[in-house]
Formats: sequence, C-alpha cells, structure tokens
Amino acid sequence: MGNSGMKQELSQKVRVLFFAWGDSIHARRRIGIFCEDSAFEVGVISTFRYDFANAKNYYLSAADLKLKGQRIRRLLFDPILAIRYARRFKPDVIFLQTLIYPNYLSFLLPRKVPMMVTFWNGDVTWWAQWTGIERAFKKQIVLYGTRRAAAITVNSKAAFEACLGYGAAKERVNLIRYPGVNLDTFRPSGDKSGVRERLGVRHGKVVLCPRGLGGYLNSDIIIEAAAMVVERMPEVLFLFISGVDSEALKQEHLKRAEELGIVSHIRMDGQVPWDSMPSYYQAADAMVSISSNDSLPNCMLEAMACGIPVVMGDIPQIREWVEDGINGFLVPPRDPVSLAERLIATIADSDRIVEKFVGRNIEMVKREVDSKVMSSRIKELVRKVAMRTAHTGDGVEHG
Repeated sequence: MGNSGMKQELSQKVRVLFFAWGDSIHARRRIGIFCEDSAFEVGVISTFRYDFANAKNYYLSAADLKLKGQRIRRLLFDPILAIRYARRFKPDVIFLQTLIYPNYLSFLLPRKVPMMVTFWNGDVTWWAQWTGIERAFKKQIVLYGTRRAAAITVNSKAAFEACLGYGAAKERVNLIRYPGVNLDTFRPSGDKSGVRERLGVRHGKVVLCPRGLGGYLNSDIIIEAAAMVVERMPEVLFLFISGVDSEALKQEHLKRAEELGIVSHIRMDGQVPWDSMPSYYQAADAMVSISSNDSLPNCMLEAMACGIPVVMGDIPQIREWVEDGINGFLVPPRDPVSLAERLIATIADSDRIVEKFVGRNIEMVKREVDSKVMSSRIKELVRKVAMRTAHTGDGVEHG
C-alpha cells in the first residue's frame, strides 16, 4: 500500500491521507490548505461526513456494512473500514490530526507508510497524564504514537518538551503553528460602529467570548464576572459564540444570568459561519478566554490580529504568548473577581495601555503565525517525510 511511485523523485502529487476527529474547525482549516494545493492529493477519514473539495472523503459508518449500533461500530467495524479506505487511497503519508478517536485506528495500517501527527497540547500536556484505566489506555496511545511517528508537529514549547518526555526524537518534533492566522482576513477595522450595526449590537461596549460554553472553558465564571462588570459598566454586552456542551447548559447559564439581573447583557449567537468571525472580533472591545486546559487558541491569535486586547486564563501554554500587563492580562481560570477587574481595566483603559497591547500583539502575530508562512512550512515537512521514505524505503520503524 502506498510508496509504489515513491521510488522516484516525487515528481507527481504527494498523496496525503488525513485522519480527523469529528466536526472540527481545526481539522477543516489544517486539511483545507492541502486541498487547495494542486501538489497534493488528499484523502480524509473521519467519523464526520466532511465535504472537502478536491479530496476523497471517507466516512466511518456502520451503515456502509448494513449494521447498526454506535458501540459495536466503533469496536468492530470502524477499524475494518479504516483499513479498507487506506488501501483504496494508497497514501504516501498518513497525517493524524491529534490522537483522539478515530485517529489511532491508523496504528493498524502498514508501517511502511510514514505517519505524521499534529499533537494538540492536551494530547501530551494533560490528557495523557491522567490516571485511571481508560486514561492509562490513552496515555499508551500517546506513547506509541509519539515513538512511531516519522514527524510530529506541535504549537507550543510546552507540548514540544512533553513530546520529548514521551520518547520522541528531538529531530522529529517540529514547532509549526499551522495553519496560523490569515492576516488578509483577520485585521483591524476602522469602522467598529458599522461592524456592530451589521451584527445588530446595540450596547456601547462588547466583551467577546468566542469559545462557547463548557466545563473546562469556565463559561460559568465568565457569567459571574459579567455581573460585576455590568454593575460598574452598564453599557457592556457579553457576546458568546461557538458551540455548547448541551442546550441544558445554555439554559443553566441564562438562568444564572437572570438571577444576577444581567440577562439583557448576555447574548449567545451559537456557531457562526467562519467568514463572519472577523466581524465579531472587530466589534469587540475585549476578548476573553479562561480555559483551565488549552492548546494554542486560534481565537486569541485572531483577536490579536484584529487589534482586540485579550484577557486569558493564566496557564503555561498561554504564558508563552501573553505577559500580564505587557500585551494582555492573565487571570486564574476560576477567579471571577480577578476576571471582572481585568475586563474593567481593559475596557476603561484609564492607564492608556491597551493601545500598547494592540501594537505589540499585531507585530507578534505577523512575526510568528502568518498563515502563509505556516502553511508553507507544514507542506514542506510533508514533502520531506514522503521524500525521505522514497529515497530510503525507511517507513516509520523509528526509536
């Protein structure tokens, strides 16, 4: 399987087979840059029915085998389908987007096809280190994937070091923050009032909460902090976008907002089209994300690119990007009082420091995560992995 045409100089297209988890905006963007490039042929295996243009989209479904039952499908038939699809596509490189299911089904494929992994920080900095039977199993998945991969990409220094701790050879771990930020799309707007009018925002100030609602996102803390902010600044709107864990959680948050007397200051737009995201950033006076566990949140980078100051949870991965009081604010993820104080300071900007935040962040994003640069680097790495195998016949028997 694969490699049949690889003994030459790869003058033809590189065939890349992606494994992707669920309906992920990260997977859409990361895989999309390869679909747009005529130098690659792309296949995608997922539990979600992706519709990538210029790609072979393979769906893991028991319906293909005339069977029903989620648990049975996953245990017995998804591996069969994954192997069948891979044989059909004949990849030169297998590229896993994280090791969350179904990505580790790729371990069943022949070793002669080189494998790459893009680790989310959670894969190696906290998810794999939990205890318990199921979590211990997940740790073994990460250990095996780290050592088997011909190349690994991470988006933080913390994840880089964690991969080395799991046994990855240093020369195979690459700090590539792809796909980065499209600076042609995410940029400051000179017409905030016009953007707000298009979004139907009537409040004088806007705090954007772009991560949605959920446990580790600490959205309940944002609601508590919002009450303190509104008490001082009654013109503020807290605008939530993206998904929710459940409709019940959404109603729970709205009920709490009603109890606090701020329900008219909370707006939840849910999942919005990707091409609408720049407008939401440009309408904001501050962006908040206080996750307890995180990778490199694109929302932070996109807000920075749009010239919006950020208030972030004080965790190691975020400290790589935000220095408290220098280019943003950091707060303990479960401290509503600190969050409220920092949001008030950001919006009021009585010390005139937000402008300095904005300037520093725009320059940093341009320097570190320009999508054109990041996309070029990841494509070149894929070519090198395929070329190395073509010349050496090495596959992935490493370490």
